[in-house]
Amino acid sequence: MDALKKARKPRKKMSAAEREAARIKKEQTRFRTAVHEIFLKSGFLFIKSENKHFTLKTDRDGERTTELDGVYVMENVIVVVEDTYRNPPKEHLAKKRLFAELATRNTALFVGKLREALSDFSDYYDEEKYYEEDYVVRYTYFSMHPVGMEHVEGAKRSGIIVVERALANYFNALVKTIAKSAKYEILKFLGVEYGDIGEARLSGRGGSGNSRYDGFLLPERNSTYPDGYKVVSFYADPGSLLKKSYVLRKNSWTNPDQSYQRIIEIKKIRLMRKYLCESKRVYVNNIIATLPFQTDIQEFQPSSSKVRRRQLTAEELKKVIPVSITLPDEFNVVGLIDGQHRVFSYHEGYDGYEEEISGLRDCQNLLVTGIIYPEDTSEDERIQFEAKLFLEINDRQTKVKSALTQEIELIVNPYSTIAVARAVVSRLSKNGALKDKLEEHVFDDAKKLKISSIVSYGLRPLIKRDGDDSLYSVWDEPKLKEEISKQPKNKRALNSYINFCYEEINKILIAAMESRPWCWHVEHESKMLTPTSVNGLIRCLRLIVVNGDVRSLENYQRRLRNFGDFNFEDYKSSHWNLMGMAIYDRYFS
Repeated sequence: MDALKKARKPRKKMSAAEREAARIKKEQTRFRTAVHEIFLKSGFLFIKSENKHFTLKTDRDGERTTELDGVYVMENVIVVVEDTYRNPPKEHLAKKRLFAELATRNTALFVGKLREALSDFSDYYDEEKYYEEDYVVRYTYFSMHPVGMEHVEGAKRSGIIVVERALANYFNALVKTIAKSAKYEILKFLGVEYGDIGEARLSGRGGSGNSRYDGFLLPERNSTYPDGYKVVSFYADPGSLLKKSYVLRKNSWTNPDQSYQRIIEIKKIRLMRKYLCESKRVYVNNIIATLPFQTDIQEFQPSSSKVRRRQLTAEELKKVIPVSITLPDEFNVVGLIDGQHRVFSYHEGYDGYEEEISGLRDCQNLLVTGIIYPEDTSEDERIQFEAKLFLEINDRQTKVKSALTQEIELIVNPYSTIAVARAVVSRLSKNGALKDKLEEHVFDDAKKLKISSIVSYGLRPLIKRDGDDSLYSVWDEPKLKEEISKQPKNKRALNSYINFCYEEINKILIAAMESRPWCWHVEHESKMLTPTSVNGLIRCLRLIVVNGDVRSLENYQRRLRNFGDFNFEDYKSSHWNLMGMAIYDRYFS
């Protein structure tokens, strides 16, 4: 044993550069694995395409050749996946655009090339009942590093759906929690309609199918909701709800600026699936949901020989009566306000509970209270209504009340100071000196600045609509100011003020960054870029405003040219106010 110990070579100690390289490689592998899991765990079949060159040629567009990182197929849906960890990715993305545009515009030609080049896909094609023209192709580009909005929009015009790291992490978390049932949200994100898939595509009926449920209608005067809103209760099968439902989850892709619910908790889902299997009981509390205005309500009257159905008159809608409720078979039409965990506990999974739960998925055992909007309800009105209702239902949950209230205020009261501050932060995160440096997304792996203190302590006092230290006081737009103040308030005027605030703040931030750009990142030892330093610069801007100093980029660049020499380490997180005054005294006064 001693001889073996002596013969064993000591492990070579890695240098700092080698450790960093190993860390980066591990991170890249984790990213690519996550992308693969999104499709594999949601039920797609992986088709190997490594080291295969694909050439497409048309008379109109000429010839294009490329390699494909991954191909995934589900029924007649083909998803091409390109993934990259290049930084920046824009040149790599530009090379993919020409081929992607050709492939998505000439679907049958592309499917034929897949059959020729990939034996796995050829076998799949031969086993299925679809012809080349029946397939739906989506081309995706997963990037580990941020992609500029101008490049995202350009890629979209070429048929490429860009997925940045944070959103990839969201989908990966979703498939880990609800497995195959995540496919409905993924398909909706990819722009694949219900009528494009499987039998609906082959039959040519598109999304014209529907599902019928028997239930009861609550009269409008009993519900106390606004005129035109209808409230129905019925039992639905979880399988249908899994296909049709959407949830406005914070940090997802659906209305990211108007979402508030938390992502599904994997631990809670597992416990609920265990309850369904071991207790063999249904949930007795109801699901609260919104239903599309296309929901059909008809009279339901059993007779001795048949069920009578006819469309109800306006007068008949004023009393509690049994009704037949018909929902369109489409994705994203049922908005889950309360009960997402109860619905998704029936998901199609891979665990030991799946055999038992699969038998429950098609039983009408979930009690749903559905609210049907009037036909003329706008998107903003719908989201505001759902947010208020969600807050009413969860108002007694003190653990989440303060955070919940803040999130929902952004939706129901977009003219409030806190909502305007959050809108300004959103602009700062996408353009200018703080582009890609602010943490807006909980699934973002990169280290970025937390925004909560910037919103509360920095921006809120700067953009308020009173006081001579506010940007509002120097916003020289009297007509727009009047539009913001009167009822109904003007959204165009609000956006103009948000943009003015963004531009004024960005000028001083750009000048600060340019003083020493190599230090302008979160983990730099100088602490030049922290929430405290950003709040300090914003506090300095308030002093500039109140003292009537020149607010131009040129003036800031001249005065802050030595800003990199400032002693940032002397100011802790709560000292942003003192830091702002010190910056002003040193560079402006």
